[in-house]
Amino acid sequence: MAIPTPRDVQLAVVDWLDSRFPFTETVDEALTQRVPNYANAFYYCFGGMVFILIVLQILTGIFLSFYYVPDAAGIPAPAYTSVNFITNHVYLGWLIRGIHFWGANLLIVMVVLHMARVYWTGSYRAPRELNWMVGIAMMFIVLVFSLTGYLLPWDTKAYWATAVTLQVAGSPPPIGPLDIGGWIKTLLQGGTVVGPGTLQRFFSIHVFLLPAAILLLMYVHFRLIRQHGISEPL
Repeated sequence: MAIPTPRDVQLAVVDWLDSRFPFTETVDEALTQRVPNYANAFYYCFGGMVFILIVLQILTGIFLSFYYVPDAAGIPAPAYTSVNFITNHVYLGWLIRGIHFWGANLLIVMVVLHMARVYWTGSYRAPRELNWMVGIAMMFIVLVFSLTGYLLPWDTKAYWATAVTLQVAGSPPPIGPLDIGGWIKTLLQGGTVVGPGTLQRFFSIHVFLLPAAILLLMYVHFRLIRQHGISEPL
C-alpha cells in the first residue's frame, strides 16, 4: 500500500470540503478579481492597510485578553495590576501591548486617509453610496474602539480622560421630558460616577460588541466592492 504524499492529503481534504461546501469556488472567486491599472496608485492601498491593521488589532487584543483582568475594585485595581504584569513580566508582553497601542493610533490615521482617498477619487458616487455609508459607520466604530480601549489600563490618565469623554457624551440638551444626554452618560458610565461599572461596560463594548459590529460591516464592505468593482478616479 502506497504511502499518501502531502499533496494527496491536501487534494483529499479539498475534495472532501468541495463535496460539502463550494470551497474551491469561493476561494477562486475571492482571489481572481481583476484589478484595473489605475488602482496601482499607492493611495488605493489605504483600504488594504486598514484591513491589515484591524486584523492585527484583533490578534493582539486576543493575546492581551489572556492576562487582562477587567476589575477596578481595590487599590491597586486588578485591571491596573494586570496591565503592569503584561508590560513587565509576560514574555513579549511589552511588544504585544505596544503593537496594540500604536496600531490603534495608526489605524485612525489610515482610516482618515482611506476616507479622504475615497472622497477625492469620487468613489462615494452612485452606485457606491451604500458602501460609503458603511465606511463612515466603520470609521465611527474605530473611534469608539479607541475611546473604550483608553480606559482599560485604569491609570490616572485613563480615568480622567474617560471622565471628560463621558461629560461630552452627556452634554446633549434635554428634548422635552427626555434627558437624552443624562441617559447616554448613565448608560455608558454604569452608575453615578466613573468606577468598576464603567470599566466593565467599556471592556464589554471594546471586546465583544465592537469587534462583532466591525467584522459584520467589513464583510458587507467587501461584498459591495466585489459587486461594484473598484471605482475609476474622477
